[in-house]
Amino acid sequence: MKKLFFIVLILIGITSMPINSYASEDITIYFFRGDTCPHCESSLNYLNEHKEEIPDNIKIVTYEVYNNSNNEKLHEEVAKKLGVTGDDLENVPFIAVGNKYRIGMDGIKSDFDELMSLAQSVDNSDYTDVVASTIKEMKKEDKSFKVKAITLEKLYAGPNKTVTIVAFTIFGVIIIGFLAMVLFPKKS
Repeated sequence: MKKLFFIVLILIGITSMPINSYASEDITIYFFRGDTCPHCESSLNYLNEHKEEIPDNIKIVTYEVYNNSNNEKLHEEVAKKLGVTGDDLENVPFIAVGNKYRIGMDGIKSDFDELMSLAQSVDNSDYTDVVASTIKEMKKEDKSFKVKAITLEKLYAGPNKTVTIVAFTIFGVIIIGFLAMVLFPKKS
């Protein structure tokens, strides 16, 4: 009887395991952006405001391309590898997920839903991280090649705690000094 119980328990465990586990694999959304691009800013703001809706297995990494020439080179090379041609090679926001891409985003719900759908549709059985492989190739060609990536969390991180404490301490000392001068004026 115990053997039968364990066999049934094992069968239930095996049959309840997910057949396609790609949804739990980590997926990176690469967001190429420009500092002064209004569409990039509104899209990133929307992503940040709705970050609790982004599944845990999806990470967003940004590359600023207007002020960083290596990030710009990476953007153009990735776009070429994904089949982008002409003027679209320089357009931002440019979003790459595996071997798929999207050009443009306006920071609205339908864009967000489409981006999440794109990320979740990535099939890990043939997943190729084009951005990561392109960075490796570019570093092979030029050992000094470095890109600057910033995650969504770091891009919207609050002020450093130490800086905040120091600023409030200095402000507090100034206020106390001012109050001391007002309440205890020097008598001549």
